[in-house]
Amino acid sequence: MPSLGERLAHLRNQRGLSQAELARLLHMGQSTIAMYEKNRRSPDNQSLKRLADFFGVSTDYLLGRTDRPYGTGEEGAPGNAPHDAKLYAVAADPLFAGLLRQVPDLTEEEKQSLVEHWEWALRFIKKERERRGKRKEGNQKG
Repeated sequence: MPSLGERLAHLRNQRGLSQAELARLLHMGQSTIAMYEKNRRSPDNQSLKRLADFFGVSTDYLLGRTDRPYGTGEEGAPGNAPHDAKLYAVAADPLFAGLLRQVPDLTEEEKQSLVEHWEWALRFIKKERERRGKRKEGNQKG
């Protein structure tokens, strides 16, 4: 079975990330990622969880205990790992990263307000897409 380092390098390359980019996204040192990938150092439990969450795989998969990246679907297993990967992709997007870093500093009331604004914006975007789609269909018919 592949080692943690091999799996980590493979997952990182699948995402098209350099070691430095991955390190920045996870708030780790680039040399730390390099040491993990060369199997010269093992991540502590917290770092292992962060890596698994970032890539949307189970810690057992990273450790080479299973070849099934997403767990078993049992209680506590990351059966929703593909959704976690989407979440991390949004968090890693430079357009959103700075905004998302500010969320923990908000009160619950401010967070609720943010959610309401976000939902409004998404509804607006959806309507605009529909409007453009209808206009495009009309132009194609005429």
